[in-house]
Amino acid sequence: METFSDSTRAGAWLGAARLLEAQGERIYNLVVEVLQPALATPQSRAIEAAVDAFLRIHDAQPVETVAETIFPATEYRSGGLAKVYDYPTSVFPYIRSAPGNQKGTYALRLVQRRCADGGHFNALEGAIDKLRKQLKRPGAQRAVYEIDLGLEALELKLYETEDDHRNIRGGQCLSHISLKLGTNHELYLTAIYRYQYFIQKALGNFKGLARLQSCIARELSIPIGPLVCHATLAILEDNEVGAPWRRSEITALLAACEAAGTATTAVAAA
Repeated sequence: METFSDSTRAGAWLGAARLLEAQGERIYNLVVEVLQPALATPQSRAIEAAVDAFLRIHDAQPVETVAETIFPATEYRSGGLAKVYDYPTSVFPYIRSAPGNQKGTYALRLVQRRCADGGHFNALEGAIDKLRKQLKRPGAQRAVYEIDLGLEALELKLYETEDDHRNIRGGQCLSHISLKLGTNHELYLTAIYRYQYFIQKALGNFKGLARLQSCIARELSIPIGPLVCHATLAILEDNEVGAPWRRSEITALLAACEAAGTATTAVAAA
């Protein structure tokens, strides 16, 4: 197991990617902590821009697109939770044909969970309501909020057994999200990935999860705590596993990210 912690999403991503590079491109149980998930600095923006440019050059999904599949921040900014809850009819039908979306996105599963009786349940709404009720009580429970694969009706479901059990690679990789309240009612979020591509997905994953965490905290008027992402297997993927780039290009990307962050720091200091 390896761990890495940084104040920003991009800084945490870059440090963890360097760990992967140093340890043979695969790490079982890589735990990445983002201390301030909503923080964006000139350095972190420069790193994200470098990753984004790399992904676009190789016709891979940009960071923003990956983030939107986890939480539809565009809808939230323009219409609040009401538009997020309309995602199954207002957004998903138009992106369903895109590669990887045929069986749904995480954003869809957050707001439209299939129940055993054939009906649907809005799991994100249920989790927010559950937290809100607890926060109104003295001594609110701090560890009873999970976004899981198949628990009680007030849990948020990301894994659909019927749809996902045949997947060997691809499809659903985010298995579980745990929400916790800190001593000052700050909201902690921990995400568990069964498998995480670090170049194609991880930075977008961090951004989408941070936006989900920020949304819930904002709706409840509570502070944002750290974000933790635990990949039970993390991989620095290249063309040997189907990615459209070579190992040497990854090395160059990480160097460019470090240079971009350093250059931005130097300009700011000047």
